[in-house]
Amino acid sequence: MLFNSAIFLFVFLPLCMAGFGLAFRRFGLEAAWLWLAAASVFFYGWWNPVHVPLLLISVSANYWLGRRLALPDQGSHRWLLTAGVVVNLGLLAWYKYWHFIASNAAGLLGLEWHGEPLELPLGISFYTFHQLTYLLHCRAGRAQGTTFRHYVLYVTFFPQLIAGPIVRPMEMLPQLREARERAFRWEDLSVGFTLLSIGLFKKMVIADHVARWVGPVFDHVPESTVVPLLDAWVAVLAYTLQLYYDFSAYSDMALGLARIFGVSLPGNFYSPYKALSIVDFWRRWHITLSLFLRDYLYIPLGGNRKGEFRRNVNLLLVMVIGGFWHGAGWTFGFWGLWHGLALLVNHAWMKSAISRRFNGLAGIVFSWTLTFLTVIIGWTFFRAPDIHSAVVILSGMFGGSGLELPSAWLGRLAFLEPLGITGRSSWMVFESPWQILQLLALLVATLCLPNALQITAGSMIPSNQASLPSTPSRLRWRPSLGWALLCGFLFASALLHLGRLSEFLYFQF
Repeated sequence: MLFNSAIFLFVFLPLCMAGFGLAFRRFGLEAAWLWLAAASVFFYGWWNPVHVPLLLISVSANYWLGRRLALPDQGSHRWLLTAGVVVNLGLLAWYKYWHFIASNAAGLLGLEWHGEPLELPLGISFYTFHQLTYLLHCRAGRAQGTTFRHYVLYVTFFPQLIAGPIVRPMEMLPQLREARERAFRWEDLSVGFTLLSIGLFKKMVIADHVARWVGPVFDHVPESTVVPLLDAWVAVLAYTLQLYYDFSAYSDMALGLARIFGVSLPGNFYSPYKALSIVDFWRRWHITLSLFLRDYLYIPLGGNRKGEFRRNVNLLLVMVIGGFWHGAGWTFGFWGLWHGLALLVNHAWMKSAISRRFNGLAGIVFSWTLTFLTVIIGWTFFRAPDIHSAVVILSGMFGGSGLELPSAWLGRLAFLEPLGITGRSSWMVFESPWQILQLLALLVATLCLPNALQITAGSMIPSNQASLPSTPSRLRWRPSLGWALLCGFLFASALLHLGRLSEFLYFQF
């Protein structure tokens, strides 16, 4: 059941809200939370009921383990926590990485491997990290008094269950204990449906529109030895924008849907393509994952406390692990390594004397260009089916397949022929200059317009507000007729695309 589907928007969400309101009126807030937890489990089971028992067993076992860890330590906490980490990561490794590990091991040993990948339970990467966070908080004495119904809702809450954000216990559980006079508050509903409308527009009108220029290149590179220049740039820019608007759409909708029920989730996306460095990019992209890896992996490994060399090793290791967290494939690992190396270069640059003299408009333009090129090169590996395909596409982008333009253009631009530029009549995805103008205009809009968190600042405070960049915008949402008409337009525009249904890209992770 996708957020952008008719059955979710017009059946599940209204029934979920009606049941929540009725339970609150008849039996109180705790009954309403219980209803919401049950609805969230149903939402998860809609995808594949077979995986519901695994989810419920995992939730029950981790809750019991958390309760034990919250008690005074009798000398067993260390072993209980170790067991919890091993079992949770073991389940994730079994479903997500077993086939990858076994097939690569067989290849190294010269053996044949005929096994098939296991069906990956939806959202297992996210709810595994949720539960690991809960166990660590219990061990530190920061999650006492959590009831089972609250814990089930914390893990299975449908806005964040499938693709995040990764919510820490103290970012959500205290909200479930707060008293309220009404099931729904007008301010929650208004800002919640605003974010939902913005997210639907981003996903269904923008992301799914540019997505049609991605697959014909990335999915068919193994069938060809070269990718023409314009095809390579169109496909890579289209994927760069598709992933941006797809993931930011889900992040906006998750925040909005949670806020409808009076729950504030952490912000997970803050205009990452405006970043002027890779360090800044990772403060803005998948924020909750970055903070999780920093606090629960990078710092325990020693962080930067044991010298620069050890810091660099830790950083590379964490980024490679973060890459493989996205998927069991060498392309994901290389993507993580690429960003790790870029971070090392970025840190070295910031320490250099020349960086302090490299300012002004020219410095900003150079920094943004270099950062954006680094990011899109990384996305090429992230999307490609294998590393060879990524190299072929990148070679095409930077002239390795020759400099080719449409033959009709060269008829009017004959002076380009002495420069080695040749004509081409058939393309994989390139259609016309209008197509390139669309992509460039969308990129400019991405850089100039504020994000949803900036627009709703003051009306909605994410639970990780302190971790977000502070860049106020003049464009501010408020409950008014103008904003209502705009959100209605965005919602209606999205509904016109209901027949073109597609999953969110982060569902596969």
